[in-house]
Amino acid sequence: MIAVGTVSTNRAAIAANAKVRKNGYMSSQPQLLPISLDPSDVVYTPSWLAQDMVEFFNPVGSILEPCAGDGVFLNFLPSAQWCEIEKGRDFFAWNTPIDWMIGNPPFSMLAKWIYHSMEFAENIVYIVPCRTPFISNKMVLKMYEWGSVKHMRIYGQGNQLNFPLNYLMAALHFQRGYHGAMEMSYHPAILSNNA
Repeated sequence: MIAVGTVSTNRAAIAANAKVRKNGYMSSQPQLLPISLDPSDVVYTPSWLAQDMVEFFNPVGSILEPCAGDGVFLNFLPSAQWCEIEKGRDFFAWNTPIDWMIGNPPFSMLAKWIYHSMEFAENIVYIVPCRTPFISNKMVLKMYEWGSVKHMRIYGQGNQLNFPLNYLMAALHFQRGYHGAMEMSYHPAILSNNA
């Protein structure tokens, strides 16, 4: 059994808690956090999307992939540091300042994830539903205190990208201290898709 808040190196315990992938996500995860994990949070980013995010936003300096999953972003950012709860590196234990965070955060805890990211990152680029920064007054005020969304790169409907939701998905670039206008761009695939 894995104790809440600790990382076990017992591979048998981790394997016993993990189930076979179904529909692109794990049906359960090892319980390492003191919160309920949502199986739908384990959604793997398509390689083409991760590559486009890295090439478009071009992160430089110190970089963290806070939810590495199968490492798709690390394929394009080989020197980046990473966290992954299934591999015993809890993002919520991260406390080192970083220039960039880039990835695909768990949707069930987006606000908490973004707030923690804002504590340590100068730039954050996450693939999330477009509505995310505007979901609540608390989020808008927290963003305004910290900075704002500098750029929104739209990729398409979540279900068309193999995400388990049907919201319009975008890579949002949050930047500390930024209070200018938000720019928008569209991945070429969305312009050729009439969905």
